[in-house]
Amino acid sequence: MRNINKKSVLGIFILCSITLFGQQTKRVLFLGNSYTYANNMPQLLADIANSTGKMVVFDIHAPGGYYLGQHLTNPTSLAKIASGNWDNVVLQDQSMALAYPSTYMYGISYSVKLDSIIKVHNLCAQTMFYSTWGRKPGDAYVCTPPECPVDTVITRTYYEMDSTITSHYKVFADSVKASMTPVGASWRYIRQNYPSIELFQTDDSHPSLAGSYAAACCFYTTLFRSDPTLITFNSGLSITDAANIKYAVKQTVYDHLSDWNVGPYDYLLDDSCSVLGVDKDSTEYWSVFPNPVTDVLHVKFSGNNATNKLYIYTMLGVLIKEMELEQKATISFDEFSSGLYIIKSDGEQPVKVLKK
Repeated sequence: MRNINKKSVLGIFILCSITLFGQQTKRVLFLGNSYTYANNMPQLLADIANSTGKMVVFDIHAPGGYYLGQHLTNPTSLAKIASGNWDNVVLQDQSMALAYPSTYMYGISYSVKLDSIIKVHNLCAQTMFYSTWGRKPGDAYVCTPPECPVDTVITRTYYEMDSTITSHYKVFADSVKASMTPVGASWRYIRQNYPSIELFQTDDSHPSLAGSYAAACCFYTTLFRSDPTLITFNSGLSITDAANIKYAVKQTVYDHLSDWNVGPYDYLLDDSCSVLGVDKDSTEYWSVFPNPVTDVLHVKFSGNNATNKLYIYTMLGVLIKEMELEQKATISFDEFSSGLYIIKSDGEQPVKVLKK
């Protein structure tokens, strides 16, 4: 029991260390349409981040009804991408585009081209997709050849439509090794568990203030990889509704970050880029190299201790390895998947290590 308690304390310490030394400011460009600018969602995100001691610097270009293909040729969108120095560029397609197979297929090529442009101008930017939601009453559309043998009217519930949109955004994210913010998935959880919270405007499509607040909480969680239940800004919602929304986001997003590609593709960034966690790979007491690491990590302690305790955590603060080392040692990273890890030694500042 004493050993378990010690690990728990260390886990709390490492999470605090990540928050203290990690990247506290995010520069985010939003390219979307009315779903993005409704209720000034990016500003809600900035207010949410500020309530936790973090900062979001954002820009936005979101003409009503815009598709990704239109952003691809829009001078304003391209100029904002080219201005550079973004940490994340968020892409949101037209609200119905990913609900239909035909427009979804066009969107894949557009997302690939936009991602390429983003990477040309932003060495350290990560593309992120804004995964939206189904219409409140569902929808009906005409399925035409070759998708269907003959013209067929397809009727779908909100849940069927929502699942289609979410799965298609996941394909977009997978196709360019990008992350996604699953707002639609969080909305679904809220509608199922807190039906008194109205997420839609009266048009059954655009987000209400509660819907945009939920979206902003989702973006806070994926951008900073932080627990949304720690947010104190409620945007005028009741304490109960805000708390339930934050809990829903924790359940659907924070507890499943890797499912939404948040973290696994960090290794694709240039070695000079800061993502999250501690941005040093050495302290006065110890150093680790090479960083990024592919197979074997070397650790060197400069203190006088004959043996030194070392702990390896995931970016969510889960302890995955604990060992005692002498002043020089090697650690095999073959067993770990690609991504960021935090290495901690007793009483010392933690170090971020990137496994390729």
